[in-house]
Amino acid sequence: MSVKVIFGAVIGLMLMWMIPAVYAEQEFQISYTCAGCHQERYDEWSRSTHALAVNDPIFEAAYLRALESDPKYRSYCLTCHSPTTSITNDLNLTKSISVEGVTCSFCHTVTGVENNSYNFSQSNPMQGPYTDSMTGAHASAYSGLHTKSEFCAGCHDFSINGIPISQTYTEWKEGPYAAEGKQCQDCHMETKIGAAAKNGTIREKVYQHFWYGGHTGQFLENAVQINSSTQKTGNRVKVTLNITNNNVGHMIPSGLPSRKVVLDFNASDKQGREIYSGQKVYAKTIVDQYNNEVSDFWKAVSIAKDNRFKPGESRIEMFEFDAPNGTDEINIQASLNYQLEAEIITTETESVNVELARISNKIMLNETAAVQATPKGSPGIGWIGSLISIITAILVSRRRKSQR
Repeated sequence: MSVKVIFGAVIGLMLMWMIPAVYAEQEFQISYTCAGCHQERYDEWSRSTHALAVNDPIFEAAYLRALESDPKYRSYCLTCHSPTTSITNDLNLTKSISVEGVTCSFCHTVTGVENNSYNFSQSNPMQGPYTDSMTGAHASAYSGLHTKSEFCAGCHDFSINGIPISQTYTEWKEGPYAAEGKQCQDCHMETKIGAAAKNGTIREKVYQHFWYGGHTGQFLENAVQINSSTQKTGNRVKVTLNITNNNVGHMIPSGLPSRKVVLDFNASDKQGREIYSGQKVYAKTIVDQYNNEVSDFWKAVSIAKDNRFKPGESRIEMFEFDAPNGTDEINIQASLNYQLEAEIITTETESVNVELARISNKIMLNETAAVQATPKGSPGIGWIGSLISIITAILVSRRRKSQR
């Protein structure tokens, strides 16, 4: 055997060994590889909507409708719902990392946000909020950006066709929370004392990765406050409601225009017979070129109305009616509900209805003062919320099995 043949064989073997190694370096690591050291963070993330950004049935249905409108929306949608595809170009979602949605190795390789776009690379050190992170598992770097609202702006503030669709970041920036220095992470990534990694330093602030928000009934419980007062002139009754966004740093509701807050008002006699009812809807309403209201935001050409609650805003709503003759007692009910209606992959409409606040008054027409409002109980998410929780658990279980 000649020297050239032997030399060629050696070079070939070296290339066979080197090429997979280079290719591996170019791949983003799937999130399950993080669980060995960051089990708690992985468990939190895997139960979050970030982890289900691709598999969420509401997104799946909307994504297919968008692609039917124009294939260009493939990359537009995936930029946020599967951000690693911006580098891997896996727009058909064939890789495990692509179907992980907003994955660990995306967020923790981001080094900047410019013009609502993220600067990130799989070759970057893992970015995080601590200056003393040290591990043999990967290179680490401190990132103050990961504790700032600006980090969220790349996906939670966007326009299409020149129409501002979702401006959660802008709403925060223009509101009182930004002036106070309160960041998105302070509310949506609640901290606790503990270690960020296995056998790591015990820290005062470890950010949890649940990202509670509008999809979380318990998170909405203290978002809004309602106070009421009643005036009576003979049989004429006027109920005044003072509604305040007292605990949310952006508009209520925020995000996509398909989210609404609905105020339902009802007055009945002591036998439960309805005397008066009224309803008020708070939402951003977008319309298409034919001036029809649409929920598919990529069809929007203008905003017809936006009457949502700004951070810290109080608003007065009045309901006035006549009590029937002979009525000596009126029961007043007013509830404020967060609603989301969206088509899912079966073309059916799925809806979420979470109570934000409620008052209950009893008015005695032969007395001069109304009974004070009773405090509302904790909101319930009902059977629909339970269904969403079950779907989430199934999707998470499937992901874990596929990653193993």
